[in-house]
Amino acid sequence: MYFPTQAKGIITTDDDPRLANAVLMFAPQNWGQVDRFAKLYSGTYKFRPRDSKALSGVAAHIEKALIFKSLAEELRSTLEIDHEELNTRGFTPANHARKLAAVVESFVTELYSTIDCTAQVLCAVLGPKTRGFKSSTSFLFTKFDKIVGLPQPITDAIAAAEWYLPLRYLRDELTHSTTGHCNLDNDTGLVRYAHYGMKKNDKPLIYDDIFITMEANFKLVNLFLGQVFHFLLSTLGDRPVNQICGITKGRMLMRSIVPTEPLSFDSGICLSHQWFELPENPDCPFVVKCGAYWRTKASIAT
Repeated sequence: MYFPTQAKGIITTDDDPRLANAVLMFAPQNWGQVDRFAKLYSGTYKFRPRDSKALSGVAAHIEKALIFKSLAEELRSTLEIDHEELNTRGFTPANHARKLAAVVESFVTELYSTIDCTAQVLCAVLGPKTRGFKSSTSFLFTKFDKIVGLPQPITDAIAAAEWYLPLRYLRDELTHSTTGHCNLDNDTGLVRYAHYGMKKNDKPLIYDDIFITMEANFKLVNLFLGQVFHFLLSTLGDRPVNQICGITKGRMLMRSIVPTEPLSFDSGICLSHQWFELPENPDCPFVVKCGAYWRTKASIAT
């Protein structure tokens, strides 16, 4: 699945708090399937700029979706203010409910944008190997059986994506529609989302618990990303790719890794030992426990 990369480790210096002794950036134990593919694909595939941008967009949009989901949780308690205004004044402009509805809708559009970007990445990788693959998210999800040569794991993931059409409908309508409404049910504590400009089973679109709906959609999209990028990782060759290990006192540390080998902090070979071993340069603060460095030193010694 996709999991956002955790914060990079930063070690500051007492001499100048503006200059970090070290920033750890190579942390494969924190990478999800999307992260891994994005960092390792360049040895196998040569993407056009628009395809590289789409790959970056997969993680960028789902991270924004997570931000909007978090903001929605923060705004949930503010609905009480609208209720208090209604009880004391007999009227409320429902400012907080409107803000929550706008955040919920932003979450939906970002989640769909993640799928848009994923479809473009699939087209970049599988388009040359198949027949009938169009650069269209809708075509991929509704006409995937027309694509000759589509790998079975991708076919299975798309066929199981029953969430796609409802999500696309929401995105399409919200792009050109007014903001919906959120309402707190004081008896149940649930937050209802309604949009009377959209229909579900010929009735106004209503979700009785919008937070359950958001969580379910996020999990389904997350699962889909995991399936897709797990397969894409299996297509990578063994050509080494360079990775940034981290930064020490403003200087970059690099290593080379093979995409087909198991990944850990010890993976690969060190590309920076020749300069940080010089007495006039800063040391690598990770060298003591770095298998890549000691592997490189051992190969030189032999």
